[in-house]
Amino acid sequence: MGSIVYGTKTFSKNMGYYGPKELCIGCGRTYKTAIVKYTSWFHIDYLPIIPTKKKFFKMCPVCGAATELQKDNAKQLISKADNEGFAGFEALARHIMADKPKGILATDNSYQIWVKDLSTGEEICVQSNATKEDIKQFKLERGYKKLPIERVD
Repeated sequence: MGSIVYGTKTFSKNMGYYGPKELCIGCGRTYKTAIVKYTSWFHIDYLPIIPTKKKFFKMCPVCGAATELQKDNAKQLISKADNEGFAGFEALARHIMADKPKGILATDNSYQIWVKDLSTGEEICVQSNATKEDIKQFKLERGYKKLPIERVD
């Protein structure tokens, strides 16, 4: 006899970097902000069926400080976008193999999460001593599909 699993699941999507450059309250850097869309879906047996809620956030690409936007404001920012000469941001994780803990019960927190400004080439370490779970959470919060992991020996 089978069982039916139901509930809600939230998916995130980074829509891009829009609007004028703004000073972030969290980290004090000036960048274009990312628009991230969170969509909650009702699911049956882990298959999304009906979208139940959509939220848009304006997020700092470096520290992740975010403010919620109304749907109309987010679409207006996206439609008025002037992204000429702006390449965006890229995130990656570096696995520092030399710092990898030893032992069966040791937690592998030898990852660093970096954000790279593709316009200037500047790399900023967002989090050090991160675990794989931290990397998954970073991807989910920021709306990244993939987060490449580099090995650093």
